[in-house]
Amino acid sequence: MELMGMMSSKDVEEFKERVMVWQKNLKTVDQVITIWLKVQRQWQRLEPIFLASDDIRAQLPDDTRRFEQIDAAFKEMMREAREDPGCVTACTFEGREELLNNFFNEIELCEKALFAYLEEKKKIFARFYFVSNQALLDILSNGNNPEKVDDYLGDCFDGMKCLEFVRGDGIPYPSKRAKGMWSKENEYVAFFKEYQAVGAVENYLCNLEAMMQDTLKDVLVNAKRTADMWDMGEKKRHDWLEDYCA
Repeated sequence: MELMGMMSSKDVEEFKERVMVWQKNLKTVDQVITIWLKVQRQWQRLEPIFLASDDIRAQLPDDTRRFEQIDAAFKEMMREAREDPGCVTACTFEGREELLNNFFNEIELCEKALFAYLEEKKKIFARFYFVSNQALLDILSNGNNPEKVDDYLGDCFDGMKCLEFVRGDGIPYPSKRAKGMWSKENEYVAFFKEYQAVGAVENYLCNLEAMMQDTLKDVLVNAKRTADMWDMGEKKRHDWLEDYCA
């Protein structure tokens, strides 16, 4: 604003070129800082995904390599900026704006591939739509550890809080076997047979959903059968209610 005021002054002719240079520099600073912050936010979000998640690296090898190249180049650029940290110098450095725009475009390609990958997982297990992408990435990266995935079951299922895993001597950690489930009201329901969380996480969660349905169907069939005996006086209704999960 100060420079615009100077340019409108009748006395600007003596230093007009310097004002124009500063206008150009500050415009560049504004543009570069804007794109720099965008790149930095995206890089911070994607770095632990592409560099630390074995599942993502295995499923998206081309995009992982692309991100690794971006990661190395971005860190090198940051080291250069640190050597001469003046804002104007850092932002007007030759080729820096073009380099940051290239980073942004390449990171967007990685992000689009990642979202497409997540969309495929959601199509297999639709309840993944109930969790954030960050939570879904955490689930997928810990797919071989059902006890960590267990922390997110309450987000995927309206009634379930967690599983009751089979633990004991000779059973390795993390346990991949469960014998029942807990509701959000802390009600325990035993599975009619042991559940095993094996294979891809989206597949074994589909199996868990089927196990829940089959177990509750089994409970309901038994409850209906014993309810028919109310009239015979074998068990009063208020006692019968206590025998089955809500």
